[in-house]
Amino acid sequence: MTFELVVRYLGFGERCSNCGKVRETTRYTIRQKEVLLQQFRLCDACQDRGFAISFNPKPNHVERSNDRKRRIKISRKLERGVAEDLGGRTTPGSGNRDVKADIRKVDEWRIEHKYTESLKGYRILVDDLSAIIKHANLAGEWPAMVLNFRKLKRQFAIIPYELFLEIVEKLRG
Repeated sequence: MTFELVVRYLGFGERCSNCGKVRETTRYTIRQKEVLLQQFRLCDACQDRGFAISFNPKPNHVERSNDRKRRIKISRKLERGVAEDLGGRTTPGSGNRDVKADIRKVDEWRIEHKYTESLKGYRILVDDLSAIIKHANLAGEWPAMVLNFRKLKRQFAIIPYELFLEIVEKLRG
């Protein structure tokens, strides 16, 4: 279970959670993924005294079997849609094997598909990009990552810059 501690200087005008005075403050936030677990504001005076912040995170609900099944069902449906758009095929068991590619169009594309319910964004991991690039290069295919923002009803493809330049040149004539 990974937690993030986010520290942000707020400046003057916020009330300190410790002494209650309105001063220059810094906000400390602990979150798990997109879920805010706890927030605390400390003024400079309280920080200078060496105040210890006690975070008591309440862990998110343990993912239920039904939640997991629902996410997998959604992911597979979205992957099928991308595969149909490209004339490719989905890769059975792509998430539980060493071979990376949720969608493949043999000798052309190897695609990793990710989706999110978030309205704010998606964090792309270098490891995900590296894995799809490695496997695509070994097969002589172009790597891509498709990000699907379900609630925004938008999809984006991340492709290597070299391929982007080729597309630009072809479009120019």
